[in-house]
Amino acid sequence: MPLQFISMFSSSDKSAIYLALSDHESGSPRQWYFLELAALEAKGPYSKRARWWIFLLARLGPALLTPALIKRGLSGAALYQSAAQHRYQLICQSLNDTILLNVSLLALLAGFERLTASQQFALWLLAISGASWQIWRTRATYIEPAAHNLPGAEASLGLYGLLIAKGLEPTFATQLLKGLRQQPAQASTQLQKHLPELIPPIGSRHAKSLKACSWLIPLLPCTWLLGLLATSWGWMICCLLLIAASYPVNRQWQTPALIGLATVCVYALARLVHWW
Repeated sequence: MPLQFISMFSSSDKSAIYLALSDHESGSPRQWYFLELAALEAKGPYSKRARWWIFLLARLGPALLTPALIKRGLSGAALYQSAAQHRYQLICQSLNDTILLNVSLLALLAGFERLTASQQFALWLLAISGASWQIWRTRATYIEPAAHNLPGAEASLGLYGLLIAKGLEPTFATQLLKGLRQQPAQASTQLQKHLPELIPPIGSRHAKSLKACSWLIPLLPCTWLLGLLATSWGWMICCLLLIAASYPVNRQWQTPALIGLATVCVYALARLVHWW
């Protein structure tokens, strides 16, 4: 979407969102990072749109919303770019797994001439078991962020005090903060280099729900559509829609082509075994 069609945040909206991010990161050096940025914006009443974004930040976490926040002028959100990239990779991987298993299962059952009700029941089982597996797997692989040996966020003298505690020269720390106030997106990279504790953790308490949702989103509409198209070729429509949906997920035509080829191969093998 072109930037000219995106409404930018006002200064008071930015201040409110930065303060919300500071509260979200309470107890970490990132708390002072966002307080520094909030101090540069105008104080005053903020809009309903800012309240809506603050609500989304509390429910989804900042990393998932980073690209949208940056497009709307919240340049300080660039701190979460690495974490955001990791989140989107996880979601894309989960969506690809879901689509591939979905179309393969439909092609397998159709090749054995199973009824539409059986195909729909199998998809429900795949949706429930797959979402449960994603939740368990995310919980088993979650790593708690390492504790840092810096002064507590409330006990320090702001971001400047944290930089001094890392052993930086006062003049250099002042230059880093000055750069943060002038160009937050560019300065955040330098700050993370000298203060690695600013880097947000890759794991998230929202990861389980995101992985489960990314598994259920393709399966539930497909199950509903399969019941609506109670015909022998309804499974083909569902497979074609899922294959087409894999293109915007991966932004390349090779993935839909491979999934389509896998679907044809599974169906052909199932038909061959069924005839025998």
